[in-house]
Amino acid sequence: MSYWQNPEQNLGTIKAGSAKKIVFKGLDTIPNIKSIDPYCGCTAVDFNKETKELIISYSNSLIPAQVQGSQVINKKIDITYEDDTKETLSINAIRIR
Repeated sequence: MSYWQNPEQNLGTIKAGSAKKIVFKGLDTIPNIKSIDPYCGCTAVDFNKETKELIISYSNSLIPAQVQGSQVINKKIDITYEDDTKETLSINAIRIR
């Protein structure tokens, strides 16, 4: 069971180099959060305890020159609750030039 309304978000097709803001909305039953750990330095996190919203700022860099065509993006954020249970949220997209 997830404590989030939307534990996986698909951004569809996004343009490389354009920063994105993604909001995960927590359910009323969400326990206290011990830690929030993104897998990548390109994602910054901010949790609002009052609104129970986890706001992700994704820097979305340019596609490296050696990569041809589009690039599949799959970002993960680990949530650890105070009882030491864990949950992983995910963001998916296809990045184009």
